[in-house]
Amino acid sequence: MPDQSRLRAPVLSPARVAASLAVSALTALCVLPDAASAQAWPQKPIRIISPFVPGGAIDLIVRPLQPFYEKLLGQPVTMDYRPGAGGSIGAAFVAKERPDGYTLIGTTTGPNAVAQSLFPDLPYHVVKSFSYIAAYGGFPIVIAVHGQTPIKSVKDLIEAARAKPGALSYGTSGIGSVGHLAGVLFSMESRTELTHVGFKGAADAQRSLLGQEITMLINTLGAHVGAIEPKGPLRGIAVTSAQRSPSAPQIPTLRESGFPNVVVTNWFLLAGPAGLPAEVVKRMAEASYSALREPAVRAAHEQIGLESLGELTPAQMVEFVTREAERWAPVVKASGAKPQ
Repeated sequence: MPDQSRLRAPVLSPARVAASLAVSALTALCVLPDAASAQAWPQKPIRIISPFVPGGAIDLIVRPLQPFYEKLLGQPVTMDYRPGAGGSIGAAFVAKERPDGYTLIGTTTGPNAVAQSLFPDLPYHVVKSFSYIAAYGGFPIVIAVHGQTPIKSVKDLIEAARAKPGALSYGTSGIGSVGHLAGVLFSMESRTELTHVGFKGAADAQRSLLGQEITMLINTLGAHVGAIEPKGPLRGIAVTSAQRSPSAPQIPTLRESGFPNVVVTNWFLLAGPAGLPAEVVKRMAEASYSALREPAVRAAHEQIGLESLGELTPAQMVEFVTREAERWAPVVKASGAKPQ
């Protein structure tokens, strides 16, 4: 007969049982990250909301990034348009979305800085309602007129505006957009009375100017550079940057025209609803900055005049947006600009 003592299961002490369980748990923890990574974000398409109509600056920024996003993230990245109220409708939409990383926004100075002071019942906070992810860059604002108008310079514009107060109109991407407020600031500095006409986006404003329904555009340069001479039918008479833009070096700055206080940059950031998981923010930021460094993307952005803001961290962007909101608040108040 076989030795029964060899068939009997060993009896373990409580201490050895505890030690064995601890080793098993440690082994499981070592395996979990790999298993979790297989299910990590993203697991479905990501949409980036543009708070303006198609064809504007956000389109021009994001579209060159899309193939690189999809390569780096392994999921489709699509554009979704929610225009209106200077971009604040799209921003409000995103602020209320579930913070799972699948609905983000390409936002800008208007809805995420100026709107805080312009709209008394704004349904979101420009800082607290968002998780900031990456900095895309910034554009100057351009003042552009139709090529057939006799207005060829800032001096001509001011003379025409003073001759007929309120008769000259300027189109922007909407009430509360940085173009709107830049127009108000220019009007204050030049002591002229200009009539603002807000559209749902840059494309609509440009169509109106091409039809000569408005006198000029005061809007983001990147959205209109392709339509400005010598490439197109519009004439740029000034930009709001501190130096001339490499994408339109023929256009003088307002500083050169005698208005050193009208220096404005329309910046663009990628954000999501407040409360995005840190790992989602990190992954999307890494993908964004990696894509922005791609030669093809850099060439596309340089062509439209997008200038880098640097690879800002989420904390740096919170500080940046806070400063911008504070900067525009007294300008909004002093201008008397009101939602229409």
